[in-house]
Amino acid sequence: MTITTPENVTVETRTADGLLYRSIGELHYLDPRKLVLDEYNVRTEETDPDEAMLESVEADGVETPLLVRPFLDGTYGVVAGQRRMLSAQAAAQKCIDEGRERDIRAVPCMVRADLIGQSAEVIAAAVAKSLQENLLRRAMTSADVASAAEQLDLLGLSDEELKKAATTAGLTVEQIKQARRATSLPKEVKREAAQHEFDLDELIALAEVEGVPGAVEELARAREEDAESGSADKGNWQHAMQSLRRQKAERAVKDAARAEWKGKGLVELPRRSWYEQPGITDRLLRDLVDANGEPIDPEKHSAQCPGKAFVFEWSDEVVFACADWRANKHKRADLARKAKGDGPSPSEVASKNKAEADARTVRGKFVKKIVTEKLSDRAMALAMQVVTEMPSWYADAVSPGNVELIAAYFNEPCQRVTRATPRGFFNALNARLRRNRRTFNAVFAQVAMAFELHMSRKKHWAVADGWTADWLRFLRAEGYTLAAIEKEMVAAVEKKEKAEAKAAKARPQEPAQPETPDNEDDQADESEEAEDVPGTKVQPEQEEGQAKDEDAQEPEVQEDDLNEEQPQA
Repeated sequence: MTITTPENVTVETRTADGLLYRSIGELHYLDPRKLVLDEYNVRTEETDPDEAMLESVEADGVETPLLVRPFLDGTYGVVAGQRRMLSAQAAAQKCIDEGRERDIRAVPCMVRADLIGQSAEVIAAAVAKSLQENLLRRAMTSADVASAAEQLDLLGLSDEELKKAATTAGLTVEQIKQARRATSLPKEVKREAAQHEFDLDELIALAEVEGVPGAVEELARAREEDAESGSADKGNWQHAMQSLRRQKAERAVKDAARAEWKGKGLVELPRRSWYEQPGITDRLLRDLVDANGEPIDPEKHSAQCPGKAFVFEWSDEVVFACADWRANKHKRADLARKAKGDGPSPSEVASKNKAEADARTVRGKFVKKIVTEKLSDRAMALAMQVVTEMPSWYADAVSPGNVELIAAYFNEPCQRVTRATPRGFFNALNARLRRNRRTFNAVFAQVAMAFELHMSRKKHWAVADGWTADWLRFLRAEGYTLAAIEKEMVAAVEKKEKAEAKAAKARPQEPAQPETPDNEDDQADESEEAEDVPGTKVQPEQEEGQAKDEDAQEPEVQEDDLNEEQPQA
C-alpha cells in the first residue's frame, strides 16, 4: 500500500445510490509487524492481552478491525485496538520462533489516511473517537480516560474545538482541564482506585488528597454510604474529602516542622501515652527539671544537651524532649499528676476537635446554599423562633463585627467593618433581595450566622445544647448529611433531653390552683387579665417602692448560661 499525504480528504460522501455517509477509513489487511502504538492512543494501563485473547488470536486471528493511521515510514499507528495489536504481534512472533512465518496472520485495519499531517483538531477528533469506543466497551480504566483527556488538553485546541472534542468523547471541558491532576497519581494509587471503580471525577478528587494514607478506602467507604442513604449531593463524600484535605494540610505543616528541627540536629522521638515502661529513656522536657530543680529551658536544651529531641503531641504540636534524661543529669519534676478521669483522652479530644472543624467547613457551604435560595417553611419557622425567643447566644452574635459572615453568605463586598457598615451593607443587600423576592433571606442569614458562631467555640462537641441539636436536625431535614461528630452531638443532646423528661415525669405533680370564684366583681377580673399580659400589671401606690426594688433585682442565671462562652466572630 503506497502512502502519500492527502491534499483534500473528503470524509463525508455519498454511495452509488446517493446515500450520505461519513467515511471511517478503508479496510486493509496489514502485517502485524508494521503496526506501532500511536502517540494518541488513549490506553496506557492494563494493556497486556489476557490469555483468552492470545489463544483466540493465535487460533483464528484478529476479527475486529483496528483503527490506524499511516505514517510516512511505512508503519501504521494504532489509535484504537492496542490489545488486539499486541496479541497479533505475540502470535506472529511465536510463528517466527517456531519457523512458521507463512502462518502469520494479517490484521484487519480501518486505515485513516485522512489523519496524515492534519491539524490538532482532526487528531483530537480521532483521539475522542478512540476514547468513545473504549468507553462503550467499558474495559477502560479511569486512569486511561484521564490520560486521553490530558492529551486533548495538551493539543492546544481553541475553546470551541476543545468543547467539540469533549462532547465526542462523552466528557466535559472541565474534566479535560482537570485530567492532568489525575494522571499525576502514582501507578499503585491509580490501580487501587481502579479496583474500587473510581470514575474520572472521583480520580480527579483523589489527586487533590493524594499522599494521605487510606484516602482511597475512606473515599470508597463514603461513596458506599452515599449510595445506601440515597444522598444526592454526596454528603458523606464531601465530609470525607474535607477530612482528607485537612489531614494533607496537617501533614505538610508537620513535614515542614520535622525538617526544621531535624535540620537543627534534634532527633524525633515517638509519641507515647505512658512513659513508665522498662527500657524507655526519653521524657518530655515539661516533665523534667535540671540538677537545681529548675524547669529546663527548651532553647538552651536544644543548644547544649546531647539528648535534644522533639515529639509530635496528640494535637500534632511540636514539644521538646530529652532522649536520655537520666544520662544527661536531668530529674523528674516532682509534680502531682491528676488521676485519669472518665473523660476523653488527649488524643480523642484532638481527634474530635479536628472532626468538628472539618464538619464546620462542609456545613458552612450547605448553609450558604440555603441562605441564597428560596426558603422552606421549615427555615422560616426556625428563624422566627430564634428571633422571637432571642437566646443569649443569638443576642451576642448580632453585632456589626459579625456582618462579614453574612456578607460571605451572599457574596457581597464587605471588606472593612465600621459603624456605618451594617446600614450601607444591608441597604444594598436588601435592595437585591427585594428584587429577587427573597426579603426574608436576610433574616434567616442573620439567624444562620448566629447558629454557626454559637457552634464555633472549640470543643463545642462537649457542650452541645438543645439549640445545637435543633440546628443540626433542621439542616438534616433540608438535605444535609451530618458528619459523625455532628451525629454524636445530636445523640448526646437527645439522650440528655430524655433523661430530663424522665426525671420530670417522676417528680410529684404540684396541686392545681383553685379557680377564681364567679362572683368576683368586674374590676378584679380586669386586674387578673392585666397580670397575665407582661408589662400591664398595675401596682397599688403603697406597694410601688417594693415593686421597683423587685424589678431592680438581677434575673436568675441558669447553669447553662454560666458555662456558655462568648462566641467568636
